[in-house]
Amino acid sequence: MYKIAAVVISNCTRKFDKEYHYIIPCELKDAINTGNRVIVPFGKGNRHVEGYVFDIIEKSEIEGLKKIKDVVDSKPLLSSSMIRLAKWMKKRYICTYSDVIKCMLPPGISVKSSKTVVLKKYEENLRGNNGKIVEVLNSCGGKKDYEELREIINSRTFTKNIKNLQELGVVDVVEEFATGVNKKYYKAAFIIKPVEEIIEEIEANEIKSIKQIRVLEMLIENEYISTSDIMRFLGVSSSVLNALKKKGYIDYKEIEVKRDPHENTVFEKTFPLEPTREQAAVLERTKKIMDEGKFKEILLHGVTGSGKTEVYLQLIQKCIDKGKQAIVLVPEISLTPQMVARFKGRFGNDVAVLHSRLSLGERYDQWRVIRDGKIKVVVGARSAVFAPVNNLGLIIIDEEHETSYKSEINPKYHAADVARIRCKIENAVLLHGSATPSVETYYRAKTGKIELMEMKKRANDMVLPKAYIVDMRDELSSGNRTVFSRKLSQEIKKNIEENQQTIIFLNRRGYASFILCRNCGHSLMCPNCSITLTYHAYDKRLICHYCGYTTKKPDACPKCKSTYIRSFGIGTQKIEEEIKNHFEGATVLRMDMDTTMRKNSHEKILKTFKEENINVMVGTQMVAKGHDFPNVTLVGVIAADSLLNTGDFRATEKTFQLITQVAGRAGRGKVEGRVVIQTYNTENFSIVCACNHDYNSFYENEILLREQLLYPPFTNLASVILSGTNEKMVIDKANKVAKKIHESFKGMKGIYKVLGPLRAPLSKIKNKYRWRIIIKCERLTELLEVLTKVTDDYYNSGRKNSVSLSVDINPVNML
Repeated sequence: MYKIAAVVISNCTRKFDKEYHYIIPCELKDAINTGNRVIVPFGKGNRHVEGYVFDIIEKSEIEGLKKIKDVVDSKPLLSSSMIRLAKWMKKRYICTYSDVIKCMLPPGISVKSSKTVVLKKYEENLRGNNGKIVEVLNSCGGKKDYEELREIINSRTFTKNIKNLQELGVVDVVEEFATGVNKKYYKAAFIIKPVEEIIEEIEANEIKSIKQIRVLEMLIENEYISTSDIMRFLGVSSSVLNALKKKGYIDYKEIEVKRDPHENTVFEKTFPLEPTREQAAVLERTKKIMDEGKFKEILLHGVTGSGKTEVYLQLIQKCIDKGKQAIVLVPEISLTPQMVARFKGRFGNDVAVLHSRLSLGERYDQWRVIRDGKIKVVVGARSAVFAPVNNLGLIIIDEEHETSYKSEINPKYHAADVARIRCKIENAVLLHGSATPSVETYYRAKTGKIELMEMKKRANDMVLPKAYIVDMRDELSSGNRTVFSRKLSQEIKKNIEENQQTIIFLNRRGYASFILCRNCGHSLMCPNCSITLTYHAYDKRLICHYCGYTTKKPDACPKCKSTYIRSFGIGTQKIEEEIKNHFEGATVLRMDMDTTMRKNSHEKILKTFKEENINVMVGTQMVAKGHDFPNVTLVGVIAADSLLNTGDFRATEKTFQLITQVAGRAGRGKVEGRVVIQTYNTENFSIVCACNHDYNSFYENEILLREQLLYPPFTNLASVILSGTNEKMVIDKANKVAKKIHESFKGMKGIYKVLGPLRAPLSKIKNKYRWRIIIKCERLTELLEVLTKVTDDYYNSGRKNSVSLSVDINPVNML
């Protein structure tokens, strides 16, 4: 009796995104399990496609089922709990199964098919394209890649000709499937003749070549050695090894290489520290929760420097002692090297790392060692929430307030939401940690939906840094036209003299914000996006940070030809230059997207700053959180109010969080820290509260505003973006979608509000016009129901759509 597999198809549209039933052939019944990747015939043409087995059932009510053609992997790629998670994500983020599965698996492993046309028998009497195909195959040794052969024949009837030749038995089409990333192997040599006989032959001078003798002596001392190492160390060629193989002395075998990004890094061993009173209370309570073996969600609100990482480490040890595994999420790749060092120092080779800056091969191998249960701890950025641990006990989300935990591409998931559902499925504990929790998370803690734990003091008994607010309006009126206030200049100079380090924070990269003609007022815009080009001085280029368009800085205005064209605004590159000009002999490092594009660049910059005691590090939000530099005693915040006027309802929250986080980098050693905050808006409560390290006052102000304006956590938001190259068509589609949304809400019980459609704040990106609809809805279930229906109707209309529709539930980016 055949069993039936429920299979979801890779890379299909929403219209075909469902489970399909396939017969499991007898010859594959032992190889196919839930979670396996398979090759199946799909559609009217029975083209072979990749799919994933989501379930195995005894019978199906569907008639005329097709058979699974092949199984791709020897082990399932998805566990049953990950399949449950995938089903939840498909509904929650209004996406396809394929979108979700791509998040769960390492990139580059998707199956690619290749077809080869093979000549079975030579026929001379064939005419036209049939005869031409046979002649080409005959001249190529009897086989040719299907697509290459199609190009040579260059005929619309090619597919029909191939089918004719197959029916005549002249050719065969062989289809093969391969993944982009595979295991890596090296060729190794080893002794196959008894060692005693080899030694006797060497001593009896029966082996004449000294090179062969050296190779044999080396292999006698080792079980096996890579052929490349033998040739490099002994200076011999492959012909020497091949001669020994031919004589029966050695043979070769393939040895798998595990690509470990930290293979050659030495991590200093660390041991648990004696917890402070606050840390001990958190550890005791959390360990008790872990012993219960049930899902529980916790918020750890600890000030910067309170020792949250040490709490994480000791809780993970508890998790390991219980025979379970832990996942630690960090918001930035720049934090990963430091966290890896801490976790590797404590747990050694039981730690695996997952983030986007690893090579495809490294990510694939790290993923496999996790899946195979060979590690206990996974550290990584957002996507590490999908790490294939098979006995999950704990997920920690460090700096839980960070917006980088929200994906900006489909599926537009938030790592915290995914972690919550995953922990529920697997009865694990979810711990959020932050000095500045998001308003939504803190609200859930204050209303009793999750447990709140607090650490209000720094672990080393150091006081929080003293902060000064500098009104830049006063600086201008007193004649100071420089980037640095007199107070900040004085403090930087003092730090350089005392050999202490400084961090300067500005959340804008590049040299200048924009280029403007002072004669006609023309500013240089990106031709593809509705955004000004940013000037980067190091290569004198203007760059769009949205589409990547770049051009050389012009000598004259493109509009009026005036030479009065100047750069305005400041970026991290300009700050770096100003520091070198203002403070002679000061050593400076810059850390932003431009300086961290290469692999391991984050690690190198942070290591250089710490080990070489660089005077000043200038950076964007990459430098604002998580880093621990004992000799940093001063932090300068440039343009602290730059985020307040962005049109985002979270602007004050982001301002408070960034200032508080970057301020927390100061005074983590033995010397008290100072923070200088430069702003034109000295009265804003987010800046004042950050200066006073007062989260509770900030929260009380912010939560009142959110409630009055009906923003999260008091409602759910959705952003619906329609984009296309024809603006008139985009507007028409946006109006139709808005009308459909209103119709779909009729009969719903919850409170809702639909705003728009209106032009998006960024009205054009990559030559596509963007119109936006904002929805506020009290009930998430109703919002999802409406938007799922609208999305399905939009894409299932049967007409080819040149206007794309994108849905983001509770977005963090309102542009």
